[in-house]
Amino acid sequence: MAEIKVFDNKGAAGSALEIPEKLAKANSAKGLVHQVAIAQLAGSRQGTASTKTRGEVKGSTAKVRRQKGTGRSRQGDKRVPHFRGGGVVHGPKPRDYAQATPRKMRQRAFATVVNSRAQNDRLFILDGDITEAKTKAFAQLLETLNLAGTKVLFLADVSQQEYLRSSRNLPQVQAQTVEQTSVVDVLNSDNVLCTRQAWELLEARVASHA
Repeated sequence: MAEIKVFDNKGAAGSALEIPEKLAKANSAKGLVHQVAIAQLAGSRQGTASTKTRGEVKGSTAKVRRQKGTGRSRQGDKRVPHFRGGGVVHGPKPRDYAQATPRKMRQRAFATVVNSRAQNDRLFILDGDITEAKTKAFAQLLETLNLAGTKVLFLADVSQQEYLRSSRNLPQVQAQTVEQTSVVDVLNSDNVLCTRQAWELLEARVASHA
């Protein structure tokens, strides 16, 4: 069974952890993960785009010219779509893009993507308190762990603000709490790095998928 590598706050390797049985068995179909990911992306869309129809734009309702005798085409009012300043045909209107996904579906998909990172040795645990809440120090830690240059999802407990502050300015690091992370966040990362406290919360969250 694959193991999860554990490092201290200096990047030195410690005793590895076995992947919890429930996490190791999380292997939902790709279609389920895709469905949940698409639903989460759709839910993040604002849906505020709006255009005006011919009934909403300003302008007279009178015919632009008389029907016959000009030798030109027959036209109605100037608010029609093919006139400059006219309304838009089938344009976007404010809407809600949210897609309903049952809670158990989201849990199973999340457990599956976390297990995928664990099985491919792309899930790491950082044990011990940070010694210096500086971006430079955290960047050096990533260098030591050979994670520099990769997209890292860094998970910390809500009480570990010093960790979040020291990592949030790095361009390829997405720092957040376990409660905030989602299927899309894990899929968008190359590696997942979490503190010991965050791992305990992550393990409990994954254990609830069954």
